Parts: sequence; C-alpha cells; structure tokens
Amino acid sequence: MMGNNRRRPWIGALIFSGLVLMGTISIMVFVPTEQVLLEAGVMIAGLLAGAVLVRFGVPRRWIGSVVLVLFIAAWFALGTAGYAWFGGFLAGTSVGVAWGRFVANRTVETEAPWAVDEQGFRNAAEARLAADAALRSLDGKKHGRLTVRRGSARFEVAGDPGLGMLCHRNADARNEGSWAVLARSAGAGDASVEVPMGEVKALMPPRLVHDMAAVESALAEFFRNPEALSLGPEWETGSDAGATRLTMD
Repeated sequence: MMGNNRRRPWIGALIFSGLVLMGTISIMVFVPTEQVLLEAGVMIAGLLAGAVLVRFGVPRRWIGSVVLVLFIAAWFALGTAGYAWFGGFLAGTSVGVAWGRFVANRTVETEAPWAVDEQGFRNAAEARLAADAALRSLDGKKHGRLTVRRGSARFEVAGDPGLGMLCHRNADARNEGSWAVLARSAGAGDASVEVPMGEVKALMPPRLVHDMAAVESALAEFFRNPEALSLGPEWETGSDAGATRLTMD
C-alpha cells in the first residue's frame, strides 16, 4: 500500500516541529529558572509568529528582511530566555510548512478527477501507475485495501495477493445498493476462503476470491470506463454484492 507520506506530505514537517518543541520544553523542565513563565510565553509567541509567517508569507520582499532583523533583535533582547523564542519560532516555521502542505494537498484531492487511496491525480495515466503499484504492494496483514475514485465511481480491492482478493466497483458510490462484485462462473471449490484486511477478516465463497491477474484485468477495465452502468457477466450485482465488501467500520 502506498505510504502515508505520499498521502500526507505535511506529516514530516509536523513531526519535526514536535521534536523541536519537545527539545525546547525539555530545557525548561531540566534546566529550570526563575523566569519559566516568561520562557513558556515567549515559546508560544515564537510558535505562532513562525507558523503565521511561513503559512501566509509577507506582501513585500523587504518586509522579510525587517522580520529577520526583528527576530534576531528579540532573540538577543530576551537574554537567557532567547532559546525559547528561537525554539518556538523554529517549530512554528515547520508548523507553517505543514499547514500549507495540508491545505494544498486537500485542494488537489478535491479538484483532482482521479484519486488512489485518497491521493489526487490530474490524469488517468498517473492514477493508473499509482493504482498498479498499490495493488502489487497490498498486504492483508497490515491493511490490505485499495480504493480508486473517479468522480462518483469507485473501485475497491481487499485482501492479499498471496491469499486472494475481493474486487468491487460502483458507477455511483452514493447508491449503496448498486455495488458489483467480481465473480468466477466456474472452477471454484466449495470451501470458504479467508480474506484478510488488517484486523478485519472474512470467510468468502471461493468464486468471489481472485488472483492478481483477474484483479489487474478488472482494474484496467475500470480505468477504461469507470462510469459504466452495464458490466460484463463476470460482475454480480444486487444487495448481496455490497454485503461482501470488507470495510473498517
């Protein structure tokens, strides 16, 4: 499955900010002074200033130089509490970076015509590459789920390539009763097959459990015509089809 960093490009900056704050607070705790309240207030002020400055920027280039001078002047003016100002401001700049990336990522995901595991893509070719990679890296023990979106159409895979996978699609996911499940008409045994998806596991009829080749073919078909209302005989529809979906709910 695609890593969280691809779906959440802001998480790294947020982690760095947290580490800086923890380091600054550790100095306050383990090297206490009589001005701890001042240091805490200065750290919070630096955090807010850094976050707002990086997130929204400055309207004129020369203002950036003024801000830099003021930052250094405040650092020295605060004396021994200057470390708290520096730590808070450094953490704040990372928060500002994370804030901007989060907003940009949400905007792309909202506007992008395609999405793979909630990551937006502006064309089918990029989305197809991401979906193929995510499908090949499915791991039923960890998560074992792939979701592809095109408008209101959905394509879902749950399971593990080595153990078998379930495959569903829908031209309009707002209609819960119109899901279709990929099924084999012949060659399946009678014994139920356990399909894993992280902590969720389910026993499924073997005709609904597929190997990589069958799922790759179904994925390619979805990319050719995601909003198709009329599907081939390999797709079963009806209320039972939706009931075979594995979800984390």
